[in-house]
Amino acid sequence: MKYMVQFQQWDPRIGRPIDEPCSADYEADDLAVVPNVGDYVQAIALSTGGRQMEGRVRSRLFRYFNAESCGITIVLDDADDIPWGEFVKE
Repeated sequence: MKYMVQFQQWDPRIGRPIDEPCSADYEADDLAVVPNVGDYVQAIALSTGGRQMEGRVRSRLFRYFNAESCGITIVLDDADDIPWGEFVKE
C-alpha cells in the first residue's frame, strides 16, 4: 500500500483547515508513521518550499482510493499553551 500524508493547520477564525501545502508532507510505501489524535507534531522539512507547521493533532482523515493507495490528512491545532520546551532538550 502507498500512503500519501498531508498536514494542514486548523484556522479557528474560519472554522476549518487552511488549504496550504506543508513542507513536511510525504509519501511512503508499505509503512507510514502517522501521529494519533492528541499527539504533538512539528512538521519541519529538511528541504525548502512549503509551510512549516506545528501543533496538537486535532483529526485524521484516511481516504482509500483503491487497494493500493491511501491519502491521510492530519489537521493540527495551533495551541498557544503547548510547552514545546518540555518535550525535548535540543
